[in-house]
Amino acid sequence: TLSIMLSRSEARDLAVRRIAATVTELPPEDELVVVDEATIERPWGLVFFYTSKIWQETQNISYALAGNAPLLVDRRNGATHFLGTAQPIEAYLREYEDSSDPYAVK
Repeated sequence: TLSIMLSRSEARDLAVRRIAATVTELPPEDELVVVDEATIERPWGLVFFYTSKIWQETQNISYALAGNAPLLVDRRNGATHFLGTAQPIEAYLREYEDSSDPYAVK
């Protein structure tokens, strides 16, 4: 298999593009931001968390995002997977490490 090993910066750029293409229901005065200090890094990839910029700055509930599941980026092949919110993040990561399918969480 082809192994490309994205850098952290490349993986973050990919995550920003994927999130922006998926999450489109923000008010015009707001924008999405990646919460860099929350990023989880593994040898095979990274998990990026994101939110509304206005929510992050003000904690005003009217700007909170609903269901903003974190995005996993596999550095080995550039695959992206939005994780779920029903289980702890570690459960999705364990399943991804075991089966390459974060949704197989039991």
